[in-house]
Amino acid sequence: MEPDKYMDTIHFLGEEDFRSAMDHENKTWRDNCVTKGSITSFDGTRLNYYIADPQGIIEPNSEYPDPTVSITIVHGLGEFFAKYYEYAWYLNQAGCKVFFLEQRGHGYSEGKMSEPDLVYIDDYATYVEDLNIFTNQIVIPQSKSMPRLVLAHSMGGAVTTRFLEMHPEVFQAAILSSPMLKMKAGNINRFVETILRIYVALFGLNKKLAFNQKRFNPDPVFEISSARSRARFDYQLKFRREDEHYQTTGVTFGWALASIKVHRDIFKDIDKIRIPIDLFTAGCDHLIDPAGYELFAQKVNDLRIHPYENSRHEIFNSDNNDREKYFSEVIKIINSY
Repeated sequence: MEPDKYMDTIHFLGEEDFRSAMDHENKTWRDNCVTKGSITSFDGTRLNYYIADPQGIIEPNSEYPDPTVSITIVHGLGEFFAKYYEYAWYLNQAGCKVFFLEQRGHGYSEGKMSEPDLVYIDDYATYVEDLNIFTNQIVIPQSKSMPRLVLAHSMGGAVTTRFLEMHPEVFQAAILSSPMLKMKAGNINRFVETILRIYVALFGLNKKLAFNQKRFNPDPVFEISSARSRARFDYQLKFRREDEHYQTTGVTFGWALASIKVHRDIFKDIDKIRIPIDLFTAGCDHLIDPAGYELFAQKVNDLRIHPYENSRHEIFNSDNNDREKYFSEVIKIINSY
């Protein structure tokens, strides 16, 4: 497949036409190409997923090509499928069949706290096993003979990296976008971590809001957000304001401690990764410590790094120039398979 195939046929949305396109053309695409389902994970937790098939679910869709590549998207902390409507739409236009699992405690998947804006996990091994069940039950059977790629953002990058170490046979390649290989907020030494774990266990704080974390805020400040696109920031905020299922923003001590641990787990088993990886990094990322990327580059042989020095954490929600360049690069990578 030619690397530039589909590039001339995809209209990447700007700031001015974004909202209208999402409310009309994108809505038509979702109605005709996106289906929703659920699976039961290893512990009985029901997990919500979506499949975006360019062939259409109502009638054959001549507007989009038949899928030739399978893409599984693994989202970040507090995210949900609606945040990826634009992304999945472009991928369908590029001939990809898209699979999206809302991770436990997120979106309409179970595993939420009694306070729905808090996020808790016992260990990232739980996220990994959820993804394993999703790929075995849904992705692999429905991908048929297509090459299977995984595309992950932020927390999803940590989950995916662990998954690739534990299940190296599932995907042929990976695209990691601002992956959480090391958090700035989690940059503490083992002694402090041990004291914190004892403190949390002693006072039963695992499912309580962690230090310096905040509950859902319906009026966040765009200028200090992870996005540079105001149109996308406002569009995604609308979903959060209208539905408490999308208000997961407050990190618990349990999630924070599991996230510190997963960094060690990743680099302990990093030599088990067997597939090529494209790593997209954001130069103005206030969440991710670039030291994690540097160590990753030292340990992973088949790695290509794509730096976006002016982007914040969410490169796919960056300004027009970086965003269009980013989507173009991602699609070219996918087309090469």
